[in-house]
Amino acid sequence: MMFGINQKRVFASAATAALVFAATANADVVWDEAIDGSLSTDRFNTTDFGTLAVGSNNAIGSTVSGISKFFTFTISEGTEFSALVVDGWESLDDLGFLGIVEGDFFDVDPAAPDVTQLLGYYHYGLEDIGLDILPAMGAAPGAQGFDAPLGPGTYSFWVRQGGPDIADWNLNFVVTPTPGAIAILALGGFAGTRRRQ
Repeated sequence: MMFGINQKRVFASAATAALVFAATANADVVWDEAIDGSLSTDRFNTTDFGTLAVGSNNAIGSTVSGISKFFTFTISEGTEFSALVVDGWESLDDLGFLGIVEGDFFDVDPAAPDVTQLLGYYHYGLEDIGLDILPAMGAAPGAQGFDAPLGPGTYSFWVRQGGPDIADWNLNFVVTPTPGAIAILALGGFAGTRRRQ
């Protein structure tokens, strides 16, 4: 079967779209306290999730009042931290807290927190299930602030529960290729069709 140039371009575009979709469809649990143990309670020695893969990266755990937990991950070149979705939340106290700083440790003292030292923060709960809270973290009053998505770098998080009851949570850190990386994939697909004409 013979195809014209336009048909080849359509197939190339479809193939590129499939590559991009496959790259963003990865789903991985990077930490589950029920399996991997408790997250670190030492802000200077955070639990390190390593470099997050493109796609969904879930952290599953629990917190209680008075216990702060800390974790870190890295976003590699060519990718961006594009969303933070609350995939799950269960607690009698709807008082979850999540703070973010740049770097491989959490340099804000939870005993005397200064929000101006935070890159962002958010109080989350049941009403946030299924929602992307990253933009709200970036717009937190008094914090340094940021516009999502966040680019390559290392980020550390502080998670805690404000009320006396245990809170079980599932947070989904979504990583996607940068627009430039997607463009390179697209150009590669187009160049391949040009060579085969």
